[in-house]
Amino acid sequence: MLQKYLSMIRQDIKNGMQNRCGLDQLNNLLMLVGFIFVVIALFTNKWIFTLIGTVFIVLCYLRVFSKKIEKRRKENDLYMKYMGGVVRYVEYVILCIKMKIRSISDKEFAYFVCKNCKQIVRVPKGKNKVSIRCPKCNNTFIKST
Repeated sequence: MLQKYLSMIRQDIKNGMQNRCGLDQLNNLLMLVGFIFVVIALFTNKWIFTLIGTVFIVLCYLRVFSKKIEKRRKENDLYMKYMGGVVRYVEYVILCIKMKIRSISDKEFAYFVCKNCKQIVRVPKGKNKVSIRCPKCNNTFIKST
């Protein structure tokens, strides 16, 4: 009974999001900035920060549910034209941090990220410094396991 109900909800959400813009890099930035302002408002008790944060979050949701896909794509392309390098670098750093955490929890393997293609490479631990060749782009880099 519960699975049938959850399946119906999933189908309704899927139908509701059809022909909508969805999430992109600009929406991620708007949501992050809005969240930061709301957190600042919690610590400072200033209503202006709550208002600014709410405006950013509402703007993000308006973009997510917009049916003007081409217009939203142009906005995101303009954002990526000027901020794309920063966005890609932040995504790379986040992926490296995730792989570092994964390497700490895994006893047998260390995980590294190729700088060229962002491919995750798994290497056995305990080999000290090793030369790693990326299987995707053939880039080589030296890391300590």
